[in-house]
This record gives sequence, structure tokens and C-alpha cells, in this order.
Amino acid sequence: MKLRLCSYNIEWFNRLFNKDNSIKTGSKERKRIEAIKNVLKHLNPDLIGITEAPNASKDKSESTTKKLEAFAKESNLPTTKAITGFISSGRQEIAILYNPNKFSIKHSPGGKRNSKSNPRFNEEFLYDTDDDNIKELYRLYRPPLEAKITVKNNGFEFRIIVVHTKSKGIFSNLDRLHWERESQRNRLKLYAECEWIRRHVDQFIDRKEPVIVMGDINDGPGMDYYEFKNCRSAVEILMGDIFEAEKILKSYAGKPKWTANGWKPASTRFTDSFTERPVNVLIDHILVSKGIKVSGKNPHTIWNPYENNIAKVIKPDLALASDHFPVTLDISV
Repeated sequence: MKLRLCSYNIEWFNRLFNKDNSIKTGSKERKRIEAIKNVLKHLNPDLIGITEAPNASKDKSESTTKKLEAFAKESNLPTTKAITGFISSGRQEIAILYNPNKFSIKHSPGGKRNSKSNPRFNEEFLYDTDDDNIKELYRLYRPPLEAKITVKNNGFEFRIIVVHTKSKGIFSNLDRLHWERESQRNRLKLYAECEWIRRHVDQFIDRKEPVIVMGDINDGPGMDYYEFKNCRSAVEILMGDIFEAEKILKSYAGKPKWTANGWKPASTRFTDSFTERPVNVLIDHILVSKGIKVSGKNPHTIWNPYENNIAKVIKPDLALASDHFPVTLDISV
């Protein structure tokens, strides 16, 4: 049985919804909603890990799942059910939108309550990121969504962790005055978050549970100066230790190559604040553990119409839908 998984950062998705969870009807919003619908209909995924999902509120008047399910119903998508995990402390959530005819899914947190080495994602994590023998305290602004997936057709079970880890970008004018300090701080927080996620991955793998990590990791191999300075990248922390090869999470995207326009393949682009030139980057990933079988000769697709011919047919919709391009992986269960 072939299943298509999709990771998609849908830029500020919440701006398309009212606070009563209904979909906005303005012409600008409707054009974007139509574009997102067209993209998802063309990709036809069975499960979508969404970062920048619509907001939820503490008083539960705003609901991420109600907004997503309203969107799916109006768009006539087969992925009609949505789930979330621990709600973020601010705006935007992480969610999964899925086809309930194919999956049974529940939020199933890893880690251990009040653990010093492997706490749950809604708690605090102590980790020495700068090798000074002093552990720093980290909290997740947007806790990753851990879900236990059961395929209804045959009972196959696996785990998915949808993540949106710390951005390395500098956006405050004040922080620009302290560029070096803030860039290093952001990079170290990204390391801590990915180490935390990796410990949950190891927990699942040690229990013989296949794992998929997907989402906007805000990093890729060879991405920037600070990676070389610190001799490591966050995405490689997530992928695992070469001395425990059986636990490594595999990427089917291939190693990016540096070009005149940035990295290729790329899942998004940003404008460099110094050169003011757009730079292509691969920061949206789907990483899979041993025990997950892919389907077909080319199971992995980055739907970038500027690099991938099969995405050109929906280029206008992709450009309007989000500043990121979706990534899909076809698996066989």
C-alpha cells in the first residue's frame, strides 16, 4: 500500500481565518485559500505535517483543528481530520491534517515527565550547547507534535514528529547591532532543540518503533558560517550519530550543492540582509528511520517549480500559497 506524506510550511496560515474559526471571505484571502487548495489537490497527500498552522487560544475559543477541518471540508480534500499536540506559547501551531479512512492518529508524547535528560516537549531542557560544562536551560516556543500513526489497512504503526525549530534569522533592528552574539545564540538554541528532539527519536527507535521527523528545521548541511564555526549542523544532530548507523534518519533529498543562487535543491528562499539578494535554501525536510520503506524510484519530491519540472504546472499556486514549497515522500506499508 502506497501512502504519500507531505511536509508543508504554509506561511501565516492563520491570516486566512477569523477568530471564530471560520474562513475569511475577502478577495485577497480567497485567492490564497484557492491556491493552497489547488496545491494540496495536485499533490494529493494522505497526511500533511503543517508548520505555521492556524492559531489556537488558551480559552479554546480559537481552535487549530476546527480551522483546518473547515478548510479541508470547503476544499473537498480527503484529509478531513486534524490533530495538534502541546499548544505553543504564542502564535502559530504545528498540526497534522490527515485522511481518516487511511490512518488512526493520536497525540502521543515521548520523553519522560520531569526528566533531566529527556523531558517532554512542554517542559524544560538542560543542555550544554557551548561546551563550558554549564548546562543552559531551554524551552520550546513551538513544541513539536509527536503522533502515533496506525495504518488502518494493515495495522502498521510508526511515529511522526512534526517540527518547526528555532530560526537563525535576525529580524530586530536592535539585534542587528549585536549580529555576532545573536547569530551564535540562535544557532546554539537550534542545536539544543534538535538534540532534544533527537533524544525522543532515540527513545522510539530503542523501542523498535519506526520514526519520521518532518517539518521546517531551519537548517541544512553546510548552511552557514556558524555551522562551520561550531563544527556541526542542527539537521545532522537530528539525523543521528555515524557510530550508530542503524539509528540514523535518512534524507532522500540528496546533499545540496552550492550554486550562484544558493543551495540546490531548495525548499524556500530568503533575502540576505547584507547583500539584499535572494538565497535559495533547503530547510524543509522529511527524515526517516530504518523500518520505513519508500515507494517508487523517486519517492521524494521538493515541489519547487523553479527547479523541478513536475511542479511547474502549479507554479502560480505554489508562489501564492506560501514562501515555502511543500516536500512529499511516498512510503510503502
